[in-house]
Amino acid sequence: MEERVVSGGNSRHHGRSRSLISHGLIFLISRDAHDTPLDLSDPWRCNEPMHILSLIGLLLTTGIVIADIDDPLHPKPHRVVEAPERFHTDRSGAKLDLPAEEDAFMFAVFGDRTGGPATGITVLREAVADVNLIEPDFVMTVGDLIDGYNETAEWNRQMQEFTSSMDALLMPWFPVAGNHDVYWRGEGERPVGEHEREYEMHFGPLWYAFEHKGSMFIVLYTDEGIEGAPKRFDRPETQKMSPEQFRWLESMLERGRESKHVFIFLHHPRWLEGGYGDDWRRVHSLLADAGNVRAVFAGHIHRMRYDGPRDGIEYVTMATVGGGQSGAVPEAGYLHHYDLVTVRDEQIAIASYPVGAVMDVRSITGAVSNDTRRLSELKPTLSGPVRFAPDRSVSDTFSVSITNPASREIEASISFGSEDSRWRMSPGHAHFDLEPGASRTVDISISRDAAAIDASMRFPVMHLDIEYLGVNHRYSIPRKTIGIELELTEREGKPAGQVEAPVTTGP
Repeated sequence: MEERVVSGGNSRHHGRSRSLISHGLIFLISRDAHDTPLDLSDPWRCNEPMHILSLIGLLLTTGIVIADIDDPLHPKPHRVVEAPERFHTDRSGAKLDLPAEEDAFMFAVFGDRTGGPATGITVLREAVADVNLIEPDFVMTVGDLIDGYNETAEWNRQMQEFTSSMDALLMPWFPVAGNHDVYWRGEGERPVGEHEREYEMHFGPLWYAFEHKGSMFIVLYTDEGIEGAPKRFDRPETQKMSPEQFRWLESMLERGRESKHVFIFLHHPRWLEGGYGDDWRRVHSLLADAGNVRAVFAGHIHRMRYDGPRDGIEYVTMATVGGGQSGAVPEAGYLHHYDLVTVRDEQIAIASYPVGAVMDVRSITGAVSNDTRRLSELKPTLSGPVRFAPDRSVSDTFSVSITNPASREIEASISFGSEDSRWRMSPGHAHFDLEPGASRTVDISISRDAAAIDASMRFPVMHLDIEYLGVNHRYSIPRKTIGIELELTEREGKPAGQVEAPVTTGP
């Protein structure tokens, strides 16, 4: 049976469907009022009232909702269809529409790896593990793959570290050259092209394009620099696209004129201008004239930034995936992340994910779920109470005992402290591993100088931190803060009493 497109959303919400159709018609008429007249073969721009009425009738008959790819900030609901041959039940009930069958696909984009501590490579590897759980079609980068600014031997070592990490991806990945990937610094004579030769030998061409599922992906090179001069990016004259690369870009846009979407990737976000100069204006004009360039991705500045859409083109700057990161305002894009881009004929979705935020569903077994719950409820045994002397000083000992109730090994840390500096405890912390069912007891000395028990006194507390060691993952149990029980002794005929500190769970 032929599928019939009805609208976005299930058919149970017919009012919403009619509203969407109305919005589509309003957009159609307003678009017609501003564009030059064309014939009926271009339904967006037909200018005769009868043609508009004909199109309205067609929309109302078929229920088609027209999505506007040039309005990325207002995504449309996905198309659904009535397809009884694809839906099976022996029950009656509300009719459920099905998603339209289309060739949607997803790709990921990684930001800079450069400039962070040596441990930043572990962030990259964590991003690789995340993306392997999601399995997009492929992964793009935006340059600064290695630290560079070095001689060839060290460059090769860093290149091997990066490529071996990325090669753990289940899907293909594509490089982009950044300044750190091609700038040579060292003793002796500077090589012609600096590290460009090594880059193309081990990573790939400085600029290239490929096609995938009706879309084209174009990688550009933003560190051509001035021929014969040392490479640098901080002057406008060094940030101009060469005639050779510009002609090649023109040819690729011509080759991709039938592509549904075109995506561009480069390292320097030249559209920000400033120190980059204004050379990007002619490149943007070329991209805009193509009519099907949807988004341009760059990196370098180590923070997320969105500039667009401009003439229907979204400009997206990535932060880092292991590179130098201030973390100034993570929620505003100062963080390690990657983007996931979902491509449909009608629209493109872009979402950012912090590195490490993806969870492996298959790793959360019944044992993991039950063990971690038991650990979250674990209450150590504290001997006591700790006794005040008549002068309200303290010189005492107590012990803390912990037993592992889980079926796997745990790492436990206990630490002691108080907001009242008059308390002293030794040792101040202890760390130990516990096999399933094993126990550990720690003896603690606690003291306090003689002082009044007044409104300024704060209780001493113990913090308990536990790591549950799963098969492929460590699970952090939320910190538990436990007050230490105190007891007052008699003084001047006053009865003894206890000062009890509450048990609280920290964040």
